[in-house]
Amino acid sequence: MPQKSIRKFHKKAGLWAGLFLLVLSLTGFFLNHDQWRFQYDWTVSNTLLPESVAEADKKLFQAKTSRPGHANWLIVGGLRGAYISTDGGQQYQLTSRHQIYALRWFEERLLAATESGILQSFDYGQNWQPFALEGLWINALAVDHHKILASIEKTTLVVLNREGGIEHQQGVELPHDELIDEVNLSRLVRDLHYGRGLFDDGWSLLLNDVATWLLIFSILSGTWIWWGLRRLKQRKILLPSLTDANKNRSNKAANIKQMIRLHSYGLVLFSVPLLLLFAVTGVVLDHSEGLGKPLKSVTVKVEHLPPIYRSLREDIWSVDIEYDEEGVWHYRMGNRYGVYESDSLQDWQRVSEGFAYRMKRLGDTLYVSGMGAPSRMYHAETGWLNAKLPHMFRDIYTVNQQNVVFCGHSKKADHHTPKLPDSSFYSIMLTLHDGTFFASWWVWVNDYASLMLLVLLFTGVMRWFKKKHRIGSVRA
Repeated sequence: MPQKSIRKFHKKAGLWAGLFLLVLSLTGFFLNHDQWRFQYDWTVSNTLLPESVAEADKKLFQAKTSRPGHANWLIVGGLRGAYISTDGGQQYQLTSRHQIYALRWFEERLLAATESGILQSFDYGQNWQPFALEGLWINALAVDHHKILASIEKTTLVVLNREGGIEHQQGVELPHDELIDEVNLSRLVRDLHYGRGLFDDGWSLLLNDVATWLLIFSILSGTWIWWGLRRLKQRKILLPSLTDANKNRSNKAANIKQMIRLHSYGLVLFSVPLLLLFAVTGVVLDHSEGLGKPLKSVTVKVEHLPPIYRSLREDIWSVDIEYDEEGVWHYRMGNRYGVYESDSLQDWQRVSEGFAYRMKRLGDTLYVSGMGAPSRMYHAETGWLNAKLPHMFRDIYTVNQQNVVFCGHSKKADHHTPKLPDSSFYSIMLTLHDGTFFASWWVWVNDYASLMLLVLLFTGVMRWFKKKHRIGSVRA
C-alpha cells in the first residue's frame, strides 16, 4: 500500500475515533483501579445524570446482614460506606465512609473488611473503630469460633485471634498438580481485558496502565499534530526536513516536528500487542450475552496461556475458616479455578471447581457464589453440592431463622439497598466505558471505536517501519 494512502487511513481513523478512544482509555484506567477511595467519595447528583448511572451505583453494595434477634435492624456495606436501618430498610443512615467488602459477626461484635483494615462495631453498626491490619486493603473476611481469616490485597492470608493479633501470615503457593489443565475462552477474554490475565505480582495491571497512557498520549499528540499541520498549511509553511538543521524555522513548525518524532517513537510500539487485546476483547465483552455459550465451549490448555495461569499468587477472591468437631482448623480460599482447602495454610488441595467469587458460612454450611460457575454449598455430612442460588450473589444472612440471599441488584433475591441521591465517580466511569451512560445501543459505537483502533495500530506500525524514523517534509 502506498505511503500516502497509509497516512490518510491513519489520519482519518484517528480523527473519526479519537474522542471515543480517549473516553474508553481514561475510563478504563479508573476502572482498573477500583480500590481508589476518591472514586466513591466524589459524587454527582442523580438529577444531573441518566438513570443508568444510578442503577450502576446500586451494584456497589457488597454485603448485608441483620442484627441477631432484630429483623428490622439491617446493616448494608459497600464501596460507598456502611449504612444501618432500624425500620426494615425504609430509611438508612450512613455510619462509615470506608469501603466495605464484607461483614461478619464475631462473638458480640460486627467486623467489616475495608480498604483500610478491619473495623469493629459493638453497637450493631452504629459506630466503628479500628480492629486490626489498619491501612491495608482487606478484600475478604471469614470467622469461626475464636479465629479470623482475612485476605490482604488478594495476595496474602492472615489468621488473627480475638484481640486482632496476627497468629499466622503468608502468601499462597498452589501445587502445580492442583491447578486446572485448561481455561475456557470466556474466562480468558475477561481476564485479559480486566488486567489480570498475564502476570502475577501486579505486572498485568501495570502493563495495562502503561499501554493505556501510551494510547492516551498517541491520541492527544496525534490530534495536536493534525491541528498544527492544518494551521501551517493554511499559512503555507512546510516542516523542514531533518537535514535542514541549519536553516531558519518557525518555532511552531519546529515544535510540530518534535511532536511527530515523539508520536512515532518506537516506545509506542510496546503498547501495540496490549492495545490489540483491549480492542478485540472489548468487542467480545460488548456482546457477551450472545457469545457467552460459544466462548465457554472452547478451551485453551494452560501451558499455552500466560504465566499467571500457572501460579495465581494474587487471585484470592474469598476465604473461609472452619473448626471441626475433631479440633482441626480448615482454611479455604477461592480463586478463579475454584475452592482450595488446607489444614496448615501451606499444602493446598482443590476441593471444588469453578470461580469462587464469594464465600459465606452460616452455621455448619458454607455457601459459595460462582462467577461464570454454579453456586454451591458445603456441609461436612453432604459434601459439595450445587445450590439453586442467584449467580454471583454478594452475601447471605439469616432473618427469623430463614436464609436471605443478597445480590445488590438481582430481582431473584434481596436487592434492597439505601436510596442515595447521588452517584459516585466510579459509576460514571463505568457507564461511560460500557456505553450505558448514553444508550443501550451505544455498544455499537464502542465497537466502531475498537475497529478504528485496530486500523490505527495497523497503519501506525506500517508507517513506522516504512519511515524508519526518517521524517521528511510532511503536509497536512
